[in-house]
Amino acid sequence: MRYVLAVAIAGMAMPSTVAGQSLGPRTLLPMHVLCTDLPVTAPPGMGLTIEGAQHPDGRQALGIGDVAVVRAGTADGIKVGERFMARRLLRSQATVASRRGPYDAVRTAYDSVHTAGVLTVVAVDERFALARVERACDTVLVGDYLEPVALPTLPAPAAAGGRPNFEDRALVLIGVDQRKSFGDGDVLTINRGSSHGVAAGARFAIYRDPAQGLRLPLVAVGDAVVVDVSESMAKAVVVRVVDGVRTGDVAVPVVAGPAQP
Repeated sequence: MRYVLAVAIAGMAMPSTVAGQSLGPRTLLPMHVLCTDLPVTAPPGMGLTIEGAQHPDGRQALGIGDVAVVRAGTADGIKVGERFMARRLLRSQATVASRRGPYDAVRTAYDSVHTAGVLTVVAVDERFALARVERACDTVLVGDYLEPVALPTLPAPAAAGGRPNFEDRALVLIGVDQRKSFGDGDVLTINRGSSHGVAAGARFAIYRDPAQGLRLPLVAVGDAVVVDVSESMAKAVVVRVVDGVRTGDVAVPVVAGPAQP
């Protein structure tokens, strides 16, 4: 007998929109942060994956409203109403140069986790679950892996002022869709996280080395506020731009103390 798992789509309520936070020139929403690619230093676990689409054309790409088939059911603890992030690992999408001396450049390649969308389980039996795409950062693909949704709680930014601590220099990495240039309101990542003492709400000043490490003064290009933190990385929203921020710029924490002239 053909295996069938049916689901009624029409009339199902969508989750309410999460309130945004006024950080920088635009209102920032948790989904903006979630959709920002996160560089990683080790591959993530990929337990649950999207096996296919519940559609007669056998499509491999899913958009909002499409239903994905997951090979896991009640026997695996899956329940109707559970929400998951669809993600995929992108190999070596961020390559950043850091300098230990005037002529000593070190290039580091980072893999990144790309969040494609958010799905809600709408039907489940013992073996399979059906999950509908409710929000999309990008096209959800068959083969994407699933993790429980963890929308960030947007922080209140630390008070303006203070001084940059040049003894602790992070690097600007990537943003949404591996973007490498950023303006006001854009979300980027830096290679500092909770293991380095970084917390949501922290301010960073962003500088550029215009002379390729030849010991000339750094040039200020912007400021950012951290909005989400993992162990080794953080996502930050650009709140002020002097010139466009880009991958490889230096990000230094702003600490308490008199501002430097």
